[in-house]
Amino acid sequence: MAVAHLYGLNPIQSEAPRAPRMFVEPGDFASVAELALSISGCARACIRLEDPESGQIRLAFFPELKGVSDLPEALLPVDQAVARLGGPSLQQQMRAAGLPELAFWAGFSLKSQDGRLLGVLGLMDPQHRELSDQVLAQLAHLADILSRGIGMAASTIRALARQSLGLIEDVSELDNGAASAALTGLLRYAAGRVPSSAEAMAMRIAGLADLSGGLLLLTPPARDILYTHGFRNLPKEGMEVPAPAGSPAPASAAPAKAVEFSTMARLRIGEVHHDIARDDETEKFAFRISGTDAPWVLLDNGLEQGWPEMAAEIIKRTRNATFDYVRMHMIHDREAASAPGEFVYNLYGIEWAVRGTPDQAEARGEDGVWTGFDAAHVSHDAPRDFSALAAFAAIPDLAERIGQDVHEWSKRIAAGSEVTPVFG
Repeated sequence: MAVAHLYGLNPIQSEAPRAPRMFVEPGDFASVAELALSISGCARACIRLEDPESGQIRLAFFPELKGVSDLPEALLPVDQAVARLGGPSLQQQMRAAGLPELAFWAGFSLKSQDGRLLGVLGLMDPQHRELSDQVLAQLAHLADILSRGIGMAASTIRALARQSLGLIEDVSELDNGAASAALTGLLRYAAGRVPSSAEAMAMRIAGLADLSGGLLLLTPPARDILYTHGFRNLPKEGMEVPAPAGSPAPASAAPAKAVEFSTMARLRIGEVHHDIARDDETEKFAFRISGTDAPWVLLDNGLEQGWPEMAAEIIKRTRNATFDYVRMHMIHDREAASAPGEFVYNLYGIEWAVRGTPDQAEARGEDGVWTGFDAAHVSHDAPRDFSALAAFAAIPDLAERIGQDVHEWSKRIAAGSEVTPVFG
């Protein structure tokens, strides 16, 4: 008769929230399995992890045992702490699973800190074994260490997100299309960092975030994506996305009295909807975010100039288009002669250099003079934001010099907008 000891495998009833996917493999903990073999003297160990979100099973044997995709149900957590397993039923299950005949099995549950069952650390042997209380205690402690190791994977997700951001930023210096602004913004948000203005706008266009009361809030689909991939501690109150200091603020207009305007159309730019209104007496047009009671904002352009011009104006009024344009189009000139720690950038023939850190930043323009500028709000893992901000400090009239280019760029973005008439 085979004897199985199932230690600590009483099922836990919990109202805990849905668990994120595991981002670990049993093979990541081979050293733990080897230590368990050394302590117990058994012939083989296994680690079985189960993703409670998807039900996916991950199983590894040490030494390797090919052809086994899961353990027999009889070896998985049951109500009793100790079970006697034997007879043709168990042996049939083992053969069906591809396991060799066993005379000994000891299973130690792996649990999260909130009591959620994560898997099993198993020990098996073709020979009958009796483990002393001291050995059992050591193995139980080892299972606890393994459980903590699995749990720590979730806590390192933020650090991995920051590493990924650093990699993307470095690659973006060579290839601007390395990653979308929506992706880097979502990663930055998940890492606990504030997305740039360009990333925030891209997130809104992609339907990943909304802007409410000056705060960037993730949409439910964005939260579901991050939660599924292990990000659980997301800020619920949102993040304030400040306009970069030193760069021109979005254009503004004095709000008009709402009673003078009646909605005539709805303009969609990306995933952001704007109501467009017209005052019949003055023939002026105004806009505001759809579904809000915000004051109407007068537009300089109207139907005579065309919808692309109107959409381009709205883009410039609702986002820092000049800064976003510089950040997207500037090129890091790696061939330029520069001292260590200095970085030279070029924007269609306009050149500047930057050095230092966000805490102590300096920029040099065409006059060759280094000037300090305020970049304290820029994250240390956002070098493109830092370098784009330096452009405005190094070249005071940059916004004026590239104004027409920014306008044409805004029109190209606006070309994909949609207009829906509103009747009544």
